[in-house]
Amino acid sequence: MVKKTKVLLLSKRACKLVLLFVMLLPAIQSMGQGLQFGSNDSLMSKRTSYQVFKDDLPTFHDRLVIGFDLSLWDNQHLGYILNLTDDKGNSYSLSAIYDHGSFLNFNIDSRSNKLNIPLPDALLKRRKWFKVIVDLDLKGDKVGISVNGKWYRANELGFTGKITAKITFGKNEHYSDVPNMAIKNLVVSNDDKTYTFPLSEWTGNDVFTAGGDNLGHVDNPAWLINESYFWKQKFDHTFNEVAGINFDGKSEQFFIFKSDSLMFYDVERDAVWSKPFKSKLEVPLHLGKSIVNLKENKCYLYEVLRAPQPAPSIASFNLDSLNWDFYGKSTIMEQRHHHNIFYDKDFNNFYLFGGYGSFKYYNNFFEYDKIADAWQQQSFTGDVINPRFFSAASTADSNNEVYIFGGYGNQSGNQVVGGMHYYDLYRVNLSNRTIKKLWEIKPDEEAFVPANNLIVSKDKQFLYVLCYPHERPKTSLRLYKFSIKDGSYQVVSGTIPVVSERIETDHNLFYNAKQDVFYCTTQEFETPTRSTIKIFALTAPPVSQEAYLAAHEPRKQSFTLYRVLGGASALVLLFGIVTFFLRRKRDDDEPTPVVNEAEVVEETEEKETDNKANAVYLLGDFTVYDKNKRDITYLFSPKIKQLFILILLNSREKNGVVSKKISTTLWPDKDVVKTKNIRGVTINHLRNILSDIDGLELAFLNDTYSFIITEGFYCDYFVVRDSLKQANVNEQTVFSHFDLVARGGLLQHIPEIWLDDFKQEYEEVLMPVILPVIKKAYDAGDYKRALEISRIVLNIDPFNDIGIKFKLKALRRTKGIEHARKIYEEFSAEYEKSLGEEYPVPFEKICSNKSDQR
Repeated sequence: MVKKTKVLLLSKRACKLVLLFVMLLPAIQSMGQGLQFGSNDSLMSKRTSYQVFKDDLPTFHDRLVIGFDLSLWDNQHLGYILNLTDDKGNSYSLSAIYDHGSFLNFNIDSRSNKLNIPLPDALLKRRKWFKVIVDLDLKGDKVGISVNGKWYRANELGFTGKITAKITFGKNEHYSDVPNMAIKNLVVSNDDKTYTFPLSEWTGNDVFTAGGDNLGHVDNPAWLINESYFWKQKFDHTFNEVAGINFDGKSEQFFIFKSDSLMFYDVERDAVWSKPFKSKLEVPLHLGKSIVNLKENKCYLYEVLRAPQPAPSIASFNLDSLNWDFYGKSTIMEQRHHHNIFYDKDFNNFYLFGGYGSFKYYNNFFEYDKIADAWQQQSFTGDVINPRFFSAASTADSNNEVYIFGGYGNQSGNQVVGGMHYYDLYRVNLSNRTIKKLWEIKPDEEAFVPANNLIVSKDKQFLYVLCYPHERPKTSLRLYKFSIKDGSYQVVSGTIPVVSERIETDHNLFYNAKQDVFYCTTQEFETPTRSTIKIFALTAPPVSQEAYLAAHEPRKQSFTLYRVLGGASALVLLFGIVTFFLRRKRDDDEPTPVVNEAEVVEETEEKETDNKANAVYLLGDFTVYDKNKRDITYLFSPKIKQLFILILLNSREKNGVVSKKISTTLWPDKDVVKTKNIRGVTINHLRNILSDIDGLELAFLNDTYSFIITEGFYCDYFVVRDSLKQANVNEQTVFSHFDLVARGGLLQHIPEIWLDDFKQEYEEVLMPVILPVIKKAYDAGDYKRALEISRIVLNIDPFNDIGIKFKLKALRRTKGIEHARKIYEEFSAEYEKSLGEEYPVPFEKICSNKSDQR
């Protein structure tokens, strides 16, 4: 008989060597995120059952080896990890039980326990992986089980030389008890055949081999790759006084300090509790910044702006005793919004760099001397870091070096001359006081700044940084992965929606090395004293959008030894390709215009639209709310967002979108036939998101996708467009939906070429109605309304003559002629830069007294 898949050599020694290599494969490909099981904590119908071979059970001769990575964190239940049932009705199980300690048991079901294997408590943590190998010697009637390389053996199991095995993890036909567990990187093999299951699926019930064969089936799966792409909110609390947050890596707890108490959040147990301080904090909190000293097990909180005398400005509390044991009064005099803070490698002194305050950007380094109670400015040699805020800094490494990345500022430090975004990396040596610039890049995407701190990867090759467009009041954070060597980067997470209305708003990135999890904390200030703190989690290693979608496509290579070796090279090549496409140009870089504070308030002030259930907003910022009025915009990755918009805009009055058009629109650089899989995966992911939106159903008929829209679904663009197409359109039409129109143009922040026709159609209907309203408002002396409407016009058409004319005339009436002249000069400069010619209408012609005569 010809053997179908001869992969491994026949000797036992060779088998073990190759098996070891296969077990180490995840370190090469790192794609197997794993499968988490619904356990005894779930209803019986919701517990997970994974059948490795759903059809045509293979027969193994002489030997059967099952190897996998196991994460087990159950200290309460009895549960079944693995069950083997042969065609003769014999059943064998690997179970876990916690009884004054945790044990693995290998049993001949309903007959006897053959092995009782103790597990150290240190292993019993979620995402703490250890290797398990179950080696069945079918010919010798023996079993060997290895846990992290330590073997346990038994004999007399009743094996007869071969087995046609039904292999099931979790709930099975004999037992429904399932422990809290997860598995990944499953390998089933003998001397003749090998099946490798990375368990890298992200959705569905089918389980594929590494070669792309659909062999397995799972009920009630929780695919762990989702936890490595989508941030999961873990904590949310609003405070009516200034509070600060930090992370204690030793205890794996976040703590939030107020003037009289601490609130703790335990990330492992998902538990929250509070404890009062033994004495009240004496430092008046303004920003609530802090830094943890791991050597002292203390947290130092500080305010750099001078506090009312004789109040202290810096204090520390012991994380064990909760006693305040130090107070100091030193300050830096000016406020330093969005500065960086870090300790030296020995945790003797901490340093402050950069920040913004008093209309200036800073690049000073200050060292806090606890003994002298003084912030002492330090001088550094080497490269110069331009003044900035919104930069990110690492902790000091064993060489006493700190990385500082990016930010916003300018060479002079004076805000009055405007600012620019920096995408550069510096290595700062705190021992010899030197600075070395490593690189500077120019990303081809919307301008962004990093959050306060960055994480260096375990291999010291990469930096992880949270980045976001800080100039938007409603924005989103994403995790970036930068190469320390050359600055090449990937976006490696979904988005976290945040509101950044006030400069006090703060975002931080933490890493829990014990759990291998990234945490993001956001603190959104509504007033100087009222803020909301949230905590989000992302399991490492994070995956990029491209890798996330690629994980949906079954791979069709055979897993011979030579292909495995070649796979590493292929993955290096894949990484390069992904990086290239992530960095392709989307829109031209534009310098940030110089505006003063008054203009910022004037230009961004707009009314809030009440959140509706089952609502999609396409005017201005793309936003989606589910049936519970929850903002789920972050679920829409760029491609899913484009797919959704393409189908939605073509569903109202048209007949939907055919499959080919979807492919040519969203993946124009790919052959249509080759987009079938990725298109299907993206559509399935969209269906999952839409399951939480009522009144919108995705239909597929005659190779065409369209939305069936029913009562209950709301879209602002449809509402405005329908009203503008009525027979008797007038200024009242504009004012009846003014809050919607004021959000901005149709999808104005999504610059896809295929949207141009929709945008042009909307503008052609809106502009004839809205432009006359500006003049009426101005003539009536309602200059505020004239400014509001001109802002809407210029958001849609930045160089509209009527819009700029009445904006300047209204500003002259409200702010004075010099302010209006300044805005005119900025507009003219931007006009010339964009269109290559001077703006033809002089300022005097627009804003002279004569021009106001009516």
